[in-house]
Amino acid sequence: NCQLPDAARALKITSRTLNRRLKAEGTSFQEIKNALRRDIAIRALQQSTDSIEQIAFETGFSAPSNFHRAFLKWTNRTPGSYRLLAQETKIDIFSPPI
Repeated sequence: NCQLPDAARALKITSRTLNRRLKAEGTSFQEIKNALRRDIAIRALQQSTDSIEQIAFETGFSAPSNFHRAFLKWTNRTPGSYRLLAQETKIDIFSPPI
């Protein structure tokens, strides 16, 4: 589970500098991290048979309930209903949230 200091260290800059640069680009580390988690979760729900609990943990959530809440916020659907609809309609990760 990558945190801001880890990313800054990998880029060989300070956390403060990374925050400042991201802010100048109109984003934040948390926004980028959330978008990545969302995309990974959507792909997993579409393409794998992993349980929702497993996907929650693989995307860095400490509890499935936290994942459910975040996924609902991202897509206006629960992970289970998203997976079911994805299977029925064969949507892919590049489709807009349904």
